[in-house]
Amino acid sequence: MQKEKKYKIEVPHFYCLEYFDEGKKMKVEMDFRESYFVLSNKIITKWEPPHDNEIIDENKKKEILKNIYEFLLTKTIPSNIKMEEN
Repeated sequence: MQKEKKYKIEVPHFYCLEYFDEGKKMKVEMDFRESYFVLSNKIITKWEPPHDNEIIDENKKKEILKNIYEFLLTKTIPSNIKMEEN
């Protein structure tokens, strides 16, 4: 049995994606016109209002990056996704 995802990712524009999780929304800036993607904790900034004052801890950032990575694998090949260590 496959685990159901509790998050959702949409690409409303070529310059960002929207990450939804537990009723919260976050815009993550990345350019979908590029031939590769760079993932790092730096791109995980804050939730949209009214959750914008919530602190996103390192474990949550890692979870979000992992989910974005899995999403990107449906759009490109693994060698086009670069993970930066922070």
